[in-house]
Amino acid sequence: MTDSCVWLASVCDSDLESPNSQPQQTPAETHRHCLLEQQFEGARITAGETVSCRDCGDHLHEGRPISVRACRYSDEPAYTIAAIYCAGCAPTDLTETAHGRDDGLLEGDLGLAMAGQTHWTILVEPTIVATS
Repeated sequence: MTDSCVWLASVCDSDLESPNSQPQQTPAETHRHCLLEQQFEGARITAGETVSCRDCGDHLHEGRPISVRACRYSDEPAYTIAAIYCAGCAPTDLTETAHGRDDGLLEGDLGLAMAGQTHWTILVEPTIVATS
């Protein structure tokens, strides 16, 4: 049996090898990004089969690309989803930050999960765009 933290870091180390000239992340930053992506894989967004874009109000459904702004205050154990954006309204960086709060901007696809007659939207294949 392997230590999951070591395994996770080794899987994500490939992100450090950037062929373009963008700044490389430290192993600690890469590990933090991987943990954040892992936390949001399959995360419940809302009840029902659609969710609205925060900016334009467009109804988003399963299979649509979305961006998610997540935040966590220093006294909270986990991030929560603060806003959902369609691909057209998605911010490219974090402009709404606050002291004592960690923010993350993720891209992914909208998925649908169901149990019996209950449906809810989930985030599928999240990727970190920015953190603060």
